[in-house]
Amino acid sequence: MSRESLIFGIGSVLIGGAGLWNREWLLAETPKGRLLVEAVGLAKARVMLAGFCLFLIGFGGLLASGWLAPLRW
Repeated sequence: MSRESLIFGIGSVLIGGAGLWNREWLLAETPKGRLLVEAVGLAKARVMLAGFCLFLIGFGGLLASGWLAPLRW
């Protein structure tokens, strides 16, 4: 596991957690959040944003723990 993977993974977990914590604000106050609410409705937008944040937390956790390795060229 490289230092970059650890930093990127921890950062992804923190961003996903912050997005999950501030989900209502993101949907109400950001242009993309309002667009998502207009497109699919408030209930589905909450679920979609929560799913994305949970995916980001899971991805970051796997990357930081070394289970997921980035591609090397």
